[in-house]
Amino acid sequence: MEMVLQVIGGLVLTVGVLLTAVPELVNRFKGPGDTPLQVPKERHAAIARRIRWGWLIAVGYLLMYPPIGLGWLPILLTLAVAGIAGIMTARLMGLMLDGLDMRHLFRFAAESLILGGLWTWFVKLSA
Repeated sequence: MEMVLQVIGGLVLTVGVLLTAVPELVNRFKGPGDTPLQVPKERHAAIARRIRWGWLIAVGYLLMYPPIGLGWLPILLTLAVAGIAGIMTARLMGLMLDGLDMRHLFRFAAESLILGGLWTWFVKLSA
């Protein structure tokens, strides 16, 4: 069962990374008028459109690395780590593909500090 979850998680993670890299695959049209969606000219908005797919990357991480242990604390901690790691992956891809934006760079730095603290706590709980 664990192997099946890891394979499904890998597929979900791959789809999330693909949609983060090329968000126009799904976001081709705005809505009922079927007008093509323009890529934003501002770096901030261009990076933000990629971050929307971070939740899919987080679900892939969560399926690949399920919570260790029982109880609400390890499950909550795993959800937080997977969520932040998914958003960070999407933000980093946006920074690499669309160029550096200081607002997103500062958010990435803050997320890395939070993830480092959560990961340290996670390692102490699982030991």
